Amino acid sequence: MGQLVTKVANELGYEIVSKINRSTIGYDFGKTKPDICIDFSAPPATIKLCAAAVTFKIPVLTGTTGLTNEDLHKMEDFAKIIPILTSPNFSVGIHVLRKLVGEATKKLPKNFDIEIVEKHHTQKKDAPSGTALSILSDIKNIRHDSVREFGRRGKSEHVPGSIGMHALRGGDVVGEHDVYFFGLGERLEIAHRATNREIFARGALFVAEKFYRVNVPKLYNLEEVL
Repeated sequence: MGQLVTKVANELGYEIVSKINRSTIGYDFGKTKPDICIDFSAPPATIKLCAAAVTFKIPVLTGTTGLTNEDLHKMEDFAKIIPILTSPNFSVGIHVLRKLVGEATKKLPKNFDIEIVEKHHTQKKDAPSGTALSILSDIKNIRHDSVREFGRRGKSEHVPGSIGMHALRGGDVVGEHDVYFFGLGERLEIAHRATNREIFARGALFVAEKFYRVNVPKLYNLEEVL
């Protein structure tokens, strides 16, 4: 993702003043003074990056997934000093999918059963994906009494009010998310397919252009900026 962000940024005319890895996080922030840091890494590196950004008061946009509750608490503390935007997915299409899922959840009767299926490549480390968990959170904010069910095995009927979560891993799948609403005699499917990781880089840069102007320290989500 770092290479893709670099490629797209160069195409769009942005200036990259610093590239960092796990061993150089924060090394030259004081010299280069970037307008914003864009991070696609792993939780330990993201926490170190945010700590370095706090020192120099630089806003951070991160697409890192798999953050623990402890990591999020640390980021909330950092966000008291600098603006931080965290999103598991910077695809514009996924943003629209989440809106559509919310509308469907509101309008369909509660006797419609909901299942979420996500598919990713073999190297993805977290399951379910951060995007799938965000979709689940969107649904639970509307159906407050819903209970999540990770996978099914043996005798496993769909209990009314439960939301099934299924993670598939294989090959080089970039990212696919399907949300199913099953009724009696009908079903609604809302799906998104990512076929190229470059969409996440383009989305991150699109959001970064808006976000770097945000001066109020806070932990933001994508919807608050778009």
